[in-house]
Amino acid sequence: MYISNIIDFLESWAPSWTIWENDNCGLQVGDAKSKLTSLLITLDVTNEVVNEAIKKKVQLIISHHPLIFRPIPNVTTESETGKIILQLAKNNISLYTMHTNLDAAKDGVSFALARALDLKDIKFLSPLKNLLAKIVVYVPEDHSEKVIKAMANAGAGIIGEYSFCSYRTKGTGTFKGSASTNPFLGKAERLESVEEVRLEMVAERSKIAGIISEMKRVHPYEEVAYDIYNVETPHSNYGMGAIGVLSKPQKLHQFLLKVKRSLSSRLIKYNRVSEKLVQKVAVCGGSGSTLINDAIKANADVFITADIKYHTFQMVGNKIVLVDAGHWETENVVIKWISKKIKDYAKIHGSNINVFISKQSTNPVFIT
Repeated sequence: MYISNIIDFLESWAPSWTIWENDNCGLQVGDAKSKLTSLLITLDVTNEVVNEAIKKKVQLIISHHPLIFRPIPNVTTESETGKIILQLAKNNISLYTMHTNLDAAKDGVSFALARALDLKDIKFLSPLKNLLAKIVVYVPEDHSEKVIKAMANAGAGIIGEYSFCSYRTKGTGTFKGSASTNPFLGKAERLESVEEVRLEMVAERSKIAGIISEMKRVHPYEEVAYDIYNVETPHSNYGMGAIGVLSKPQKLHQFLLKVKRSLSSRLIKYNRVSEKLVQKVAVCGGSGSTLINDAIKANADVFITADIKYHTFQMVGNKIVLVDAGHWETENVVIKWISKKIKDYAKIHGSNINVFISKQSTNPVFIT
C-alpha cells in the first residue's frame, strides 16, 4: 500500500472541497508515492509526537490540526515549525492533515463527540448549503437506464444514504438538424418530434464536470440538451455540529458529570440554568459558538463545545445550557474513529499496515 491510497480513502470520507476558506489541509510534508507500512494518528503535531513516530518507524503522520496554517517564509531551525518539518523530512515521514473537512464530515469530529456522550439518532446540527446542483438531461427512453448508470457511477443521484436517485418525466422533444448533422433519430434538415425522458439527478457541484463527461459518453445524441441548476437544499452528508438524544432523560448535574467523565475533561464551564432534565443534546467539537443559535432553534437542552466567551454565556441567559468542555477534549475523541476507519479500509484491501494512536498528550492547556 502507498500513502496515496490512504489519502484517497480519507478524502472520500472528508473531501477537500469541504475545507473552509483560509484553512490549510492535505499533504503538508512528504511524498504521496511512498510505500506505507505504518502510520501514527494525532490531534496535533509536536516534537514529542515526531519523536514517537521516529521510534515507531512510521512513514506517515495523520493529524487533525495542521502543522502549517499559513504560508511560512522559510524552513529553518529558527522556528519550531521549521524544526519539525526538517525532522520529518530527515526521517522520510510524511504529514497529512484533516481539519475543517473532518469537522464537516459525517462520522467526523462532532459525530465522534456525540457518540462519546452516548447520543442516539445523531444528525448534523447545521447541514452545509450551496454544495449541490441539479442536472437535467433529455434522453430517449430506451437509453435512460444507461445514462442514469453512467451519471450515478460518476457521483450523481446521492441523497443521504441512498444512491441512484433520479426523477423521470416523459415528454416530446423536437429538433431540426442542419445538412452537416447525422441525427441519432430522424433525418437531417427535417423537423423531428421524438418521445424523450426528462431525467433529473442531484449532484455535488465539485463533481459536475466528471458527471457531464460520463453522461455525454453514453448519450446517443450528437448534441446533448442538458441544464444545470444550483440548489440550496442542505447537504445531508456534510455539515457542522451534531445533535442527538440520550436514551433516557438525565438531571443536568448528572449529565454534566457524564460529560466530564466521558471526555476526560479536568474542568468544564457552563451557565447555571434552573435544574432541568436533559435529553436533546447538540455538540460541536472545538470552537463552535457560531452554532449556538442553531442549537436553540433545534430545541436542544444543552449545547456542548469549547472556547465559549464570557459574554456569550451572559447573553444566552436561560435559553439553553452552554457547556465549555475544552477544545482538545471535544476534538480528541475523533482520533479512535480515524484509526478504526483506516484499519477497516486496510483489512478490506488485504493490507497489514500498522495503525498507531499517539500516546502523547498534545493539549497545550494546563489546569492547577
